[in-house]
Amino acid sequence: MPAPAVLKVAKTPTGYCLRVEGRGSLKESRSAAEFVLQSLAANPPPTVCVDLSACDHLDSTFLGCLVEMQRRVAKAPAGPRFFVSAPAEKVKKLLSPTKLDVVLKTTAEPPQLSGDWVELSAADPASPDVVRHVMECHRRLAELGGPQHAAFAAIADNIERELHSKQERP
Repeated sequence: MPAPAVLKVAKTPTGYCLRVEGRGSLKESRSAAEFVLQSLAANPPPTVCVDLSACDHLDSTFLGCLVEMQRRVAKAPAGPRFFVSAPAEKVKKLLSPTKLDVVLKTTAEPPQLSGDWVELSAADPASPDVVRHVMECHRRLAELGGPQHAAFAAIADNIERELHSKQERP
């Protein structure tokens, strides 16, 4: 039986550490993205680390979310302050199949914590915001190219069509 999915955040001396325990899926992805976007409103923008040392699996939505997080943090005025933390074997298992190990900035050690872990709630996967988030995450993966870019683009296109058809219904 897979480990339950848990998303936690703790303060570090320069920002935040977001920890994924068990499985990182579309449910946790939306919550992670919202937290990172809200944290970017701080002045100066914080350093954000996503700790995958206790993560067993990342679905494609969470992978795309990592790419989007890095992109958003890089646009912050203080420059890039985003990295993924995981031992080399986790990086290989979780990121290498999609070649994100060469796209995302990684380090083996998570930052030192200066606060306690706080659990973040998972989002409702049926929510229209989550559905849009899933589409956008797959678009980010498709834009990178890579071995599965056509599959990611097809998923994003299908979700976009479904969203448009729901909007057109009375």
